[in-house]
Amino acid sequence: MHLAREFMLLLGLGFLVAGLTTYIMTWVLVSVHLRDHHPAQRERIRGFMFSPRALGWFLLCRYRAIGDKSLNGLARLGAIGAWAMVGGAFAAFLSKALGGL
Repeated sequence: MHLAREFMLLLGLGFLVAGLTTYIMTWVLVSVHLRDHHPAQRERIRGFMFSPRALGWFLLCRYRAIGDKSLNGLARLGAIGAWAMVGGAFAAFLSKALGGL
């Protein structure tokens, strides 16, 4: 059981780091695209990558409502990264919680 918890912890941290990297690199591209093509939408998100609105915008795939195929291609990668961060953090916390039992 001890090895399974350690594996879950390492897997969770790996997903967290990979998701964070993807999210950060994608957010810069999406932010520039929104600035150039959809300034009202960028203003609604409030522009900071770690704001709850921006993260929720990716997690709930709200970029689809804009209808821009180029934005969909960029933002889909950011959504995958955001979900990887959430899943990785959950796995890491679950692993640590199970370690206390």
